[in-house]
Amino acid sequence: MSEEQSIPLIDFDKFLNGSHDDRKDVASAIDAAFRSVGFIYLRNHGIDGDKIDHCFRWGKRFFALSDTEKNLIRRPPDRSLYRGYVGVGCEKVRKHICIKESFDSGNPDEDAQPNLWPSEEVLPGFRDYMEMFFQECSMLVHQLLDALSTALNLPPADSLAQYHGASLFTMSLLHYPALPAEDLRSGTHTRIPAHSDFGTLTLLFQDDVGGLEIAEPGSASTETSAGFEKEGRFRKVKPMPGTVVVNVGYLLMRWSNGRWRNTVHRVVEPPELESGGDGMTPARYSIPFFAAPDPATVVEALPGCWSEGLPKRWKAISAGDYIRRKKLAVYV
Repeated sequence: MSEEQSIPLIDFDKFLNGSHDDRKDVASAIDAAFRSVGFIYLRNHGIDGDKIDHCFRWGKRFFALSDTEKNLIRRPPDRSLYRGYVGVGCEKVRKHICIKESFDSGNPDEDAQPNLWPSEEVLPGFRDYMEMFFQECSMLVHQLLDALSTALNLPPADSLAQYHGASLFTMSLLHYPALPAEDLRSGTHTRIPAHSDFGTLTLLFQDDVGGLEIAEPGSASTETSAGFEKEGRFRKVKPMPGTVVVNVGYLLMRWSNGRWRNTVHRVVEPPELESGGDGMTPARYSIPFFAAPDPATVVEALPGCWSEGLPKRWKAISAGDYIRRKKLAVYV
């Protein structure tokens, strides 16, 4: 079995359009994959491939703008707003500076975190397209939350989607600039070191360059991001046309009482360059979409995820407070 095939491939059409039994089967398959790996490839997910391709083209157009134009919508240095442009070297993971730039936007209806957009004169049509694509991804997140609620047989009062009603999510356009391959091999620079996501679900659309890897459970003596980076084994998550990669965030792991894995992952040198050569690592583009619960949500073990024989592993936690702390730690 190849590395990418070890990450389950789920056909979501049967959940979206199938019978009651089809929906249960797909929900069970996602549940099993999240319990064993924490990642899936999802195909027939309902977002048209042409729309995804067009979003990548918009991302390349945005990052091709001059630094002056991009910095007009730069994220405020006081960290009061997590929207807009973030330049190369302005994000860190465990004190490692990430060699990437990003543009972050959120729900157009969110008053507390208003989006920052380039003017229509600079990039006409960009805002409208990003807002449309945000809604497409938001819908998919809610459908996946419905599938997970189905897997746990949660009653409507406890369904996961109701805790994400405001859809206060973040969509990022990411650009990893081309750089000498030796810089990545030697550790002089890093694209993103080993880490885990801190929300509930992440959708990831990636180009064909590659470089995403996930840690193999049990391959490090301490199952932390730093532990896996130091001594763990990683498997590649190669781009698979027509799919979106979906993974479990920390809050969802905690909500499920550890049932679903919050798997450590990283972005490294693309696979085709690992065999040698002193050339440049090609630029990489990706579009992650980060879902998190509404800020007032109290996250504690869901019904069906704990019992007398399987006690709750964590105390209740405020989703909003946790997300704020994590964001403050990320940005330089």
